[in-house]
Amino acid sequence: MKRWHRLWHYGYLRLLRLRSTPELISRGFAFGVFWGMFPLPGLQMAVAVLTTVILGGNKLSAAAGTWLSNPATTLPFTAMNYYTGQWVLGKEWNEFPTDAFSSVHHFLSLGQDVISSYLVGCMITGGIAGVISYLLGVPLLTIALKRSPVGSSKRRPGNNRR
Repeated sequence: MKRWHRLWHYGYLRLLRLRSTPELISRGFAFGVFWGMFPLPGLQMAVAVLTTVILGGNKLSAAAGTWLSNPATTLPFTAMNYYTGQWVLGKEWNEFPTDAFSSVHHFLSLGQDVISSYLVGCMITGGIAGVISYLLGVPLLTIALKRSPVGSSKRRPGNNRR
C-alpha cells in the first residue's frame, strides 16, 4: 500500500512540474482517453501523442491518458463500447462475443455488423470520456497548480506544448 501511495505522489508531482497550461495538459489527456477506448494495443499511445502534436496539447499527458485502458479495464470497456454501438446503430442486442476478442483474426471473423457496432461505440464512449476528462481536468489542474509552489513557480507563460 505504501508503494502505491509513493507512486501516486510521484505522478502527482510530475503532473505539477509539467511546463504547460492546464488547458494544454487537459487537452492532451483528453486525446489519450479518447484513443484509449480504441482496440489499438501498442498503438494507442503513439496515436494519442501524434494527435496531440497535430492538434495541440501536452504529449506526456496524452500518453498518460491512454493508461485508462489497461488489462483490468479492457473487457468492461470492450463490452461497453460494443453495446453502445449496437444501441446507437439501432441494432438488436446480440450477446457480447468475449471469446472472439482473443486475437485479431478472431475479431475480424466477427463480421461487419459486430465490428461496426464496436468501432462506433469506441468513438462515442471515447468522445464522451475525452470531453468529460477535459472539462474536469482544466479546473482541477488550475486549482492544484495554484495551491502548489512546485507547479506555480516553474510555469512558463504562453502556449508551451512540451
